Amino acid sequence: MASIEKITVGDFKNLFTRDFPYLPIWVDGQAYFIDDVVYDEPNFYMSLTDGNTAKPTDTTAWKLIQDSINNYISDNDILRAFSEAKVNFNPDFFAEEETAIMVFCYLSAHYLVIDLNNAQSPFALGFMGFTQSKSVGSVSESYGIPQWMMKNPVLSAYAQTGFGRKYLSLIMPYLRGNIILTPGRTTYD
Repeated sequence: MASIEKITVGDFKNLFTRDFPYLPIWVDGQAYFIDDVVYDEPNFYMSLTDGNTAKPTDTTAWKLIQDSINNYISDNDILRAFSEAKVNFNPDFFAEEETAIMVFCYLSAHYLVIDLNNAQSPFALGFMGFTQSKSVGSVSESYGIPQWMMKNPVLSAYAQTGFGRKYLSLIMPYLRGNIILTPGRTTYD
């Protein structure tokens, strides 16, 4: 049986290195390059030099810029998604901890996207369905969600995001039921 108790925000960020705009927290001793942006509470700064290891308050190496933490994903956002995902995740499906952590991260990413969408449109009417087709001029696009996802009232909620669909594709073999054969015999001769 696997466990997700040791999962870290770093595990999430390593799996989704290009998927989310993480809050670029300044790290002491790390080298930054021209135009790199860092956050050192309560401000954002842009590096003016290459190989910059100075503190952001050094005005010869950094320029104060206007930005907002609301434009980024913070560690607290990820931890909140972890809490939400734990409600619906069964680590006992998986034999290896590494696999359980990866699948758990996909479920967490699904909840993170839902949270972000809800924050942007707090008065939205909820689940609105999926685009089957759209076109602009002579360009069109059409896609659908597999019926096994859409017909299930529980699983269809996960189909709202690409991360949720990926999560479903990873757990699908476990949703069908498993049969384990154990050799043995009766006590009668």
